[in-house]
Amino acid sequence: MAAPRKKEKSLKDLLPADVLVQPLKASTKEDAIGELLNALVIHGAADLSREGALREAFLEREKVASTGIGGGLAIPHIKSKFADKMTVGVGIADHGIDFGAHDNQPARIIVMWICAPAETQSHLALMRGLAAMGRDPDNIETLAKTRDRRAFLAAAEEISVEPKGK
Repeated sequence: MAAPRKKEKSLKDLLPADVLVQPLKASTKEDAIGELLNALVIHGAADLSREGALREAFLEREKVASTGIGGGLAIPHIKSKFADKMTVGVGIADHGIDFGAHDNQPARIIVMWICAPAETQSHLALMRGLAAMGRDPDNIETLAKTRDRRAFLAAAEEISVEPKGK
C-alpha cells in the first residue's frame, strides 16, 4: 500500500492573517501601510504606543527598496524590537496601489508583517511562500475576489506555496 501523499503547504498554513482589511481605502503605499498598521493596532496585534515608530520603520524600509514584488502583490515587512512574535495583516485593494513593482502593476494584495529580529526562519518562510504564490496571476485574482475573512482563508487554503518541482 502506498503511503498517503503529503499535503502541499498552503498559503493559509503560512499566513495567520491576524487582520484582513477588505477593501483597503488607501490610494498610496504610505496610506496602505498606515491603514494596515492601524488595523493591527485596533485588533490588538500591534502596540498602540509603538504605532508611530512602526510606521516610520515601514516607510524607511520602502525607501531602501520597494516591497512591490510584481504580479499585483506587495509585501511590506519589517523586523522590530517592538515585536515579540510575527504579526500579519492583509489588505485587498480593489483599485490597486502603486508599490513601485518592477512590472509596474499596482498591488491588489498587500501582505504586511512585523516580526521579532530573531524570527528569521518564519520571516524567510513567509517570503518564499508569497513569492511562490505570486508566480501564478490566478492566485492574486482569486484572493482579490474574496469578500470576507472566511472566503479569503478558504481561498488561501487552496493556494500552494511550495516551490515548483516539489
